[in-house]
Amino acid sequence: MLSGSEMKMESADTIDLHLLRLLQEDGRRSIASLAEEVGLSEAPTWRRVRRLESEGWITGYHAIVDRRKAGLDVLALVSVRFASHELEVADRFAELVGAMPEGMSCHNVTGDVDYQMTVLTPDLESYERFTRKLRSIPGVVSIQSHLSLREIKSSHRLPLG
Repeated sequence: MLSGSEMKMESADTIDLHLLRLLQEDGRRSIASLAEEVGLSEAPTWRRVRRLESEGWITGYHAIVDRRKAGLDVLALVSVRFASHELEVADRFAELVGAMPEGMSCHNVTGDVDYQMTVLTPDLESYERFTRKLRSIPGVVSIQSHLSLREIKSSHRLPLG
């Protein structure tokens, strides 16, 4: 019997996974370069990449911008706890947080808190203004911040096969 992750990977063979790894490393690679690396001609490589895009394996191509060069020096991991867990409160929180440009990610999590966020701001004053906005959201009873002192690893690459 296949495990959950093996079942999800059924529609991608080893060449597909190789293409996905290569494109995660450099999304601007040419079809010719990809074809040479995976051992196919350009036409089937192009078809595979287009299929991976149309099936939703590849959801977009992005430039990874250095946050410090962009003036975003404060990285905070923020835990948010709610007083109640009414669906309307959670939906409103998701709507408001989704509109906050400082929030890079937000996850509904298990454990002692309800949400875990990654937040980027230029400085501590900006971060303080962000936390005021966050605290003003209906239902938020507490937030706990952990400021990053040193980034050990940051990656957008998935560990594929």
